[in-house]
Amino acid sequence: MESRDSLTKGVRGLIGLGGILLLVMSYLFQYTDVLKAITDAQFREEAHFIANRIFRILFNDIGMIMVIYAIFVDRQVLRLALAVQLIDLFILLPVYLLLKLPSEGTSELSSPFLSQLHRIIVNPILMILLIPALYYQRNIKRP
Repeated sequence: MESRDSLTKGVRGLIGLGGILLLVMSYLFQYTDVLKAITDAQFREEAHFIANRIFRILFNDIGMIMVIYAIFVDRQVLRLALAVQLIDLFILLPVYLLLKLPSEGTSELSSPFLSQLHRIIVNPILMILLIPALYYQRNIKRP
């Protein structure tokens, strides 16, 4: 297990700041059409929707992983955060897309249930919830 002192405060600060900048960029460019920005090829509307969600999840989760690593500086915590990201990307996102696309299409507006699911998956809510959980786990007194 890595010690919290193995990285200087400056390096930890830069990692954390980099993560926060990724989160800010993800927010500022959330309505950017990723496929349109990187290629001139024509794709179905659903492909644009899916690509935009994947890139937003990646930016949000990688930014949060950087912040979490800067806070805890622990490889086990890093592995846990990566596992949460993989679950988010490969399990929760496909379930969301299977519910969203056939019933509501690619509109930005969603039913109350899908709106909450969208927030949990696309926004970094799962990763944000890791911080107090890890802090609590690390600081509880064991008998």
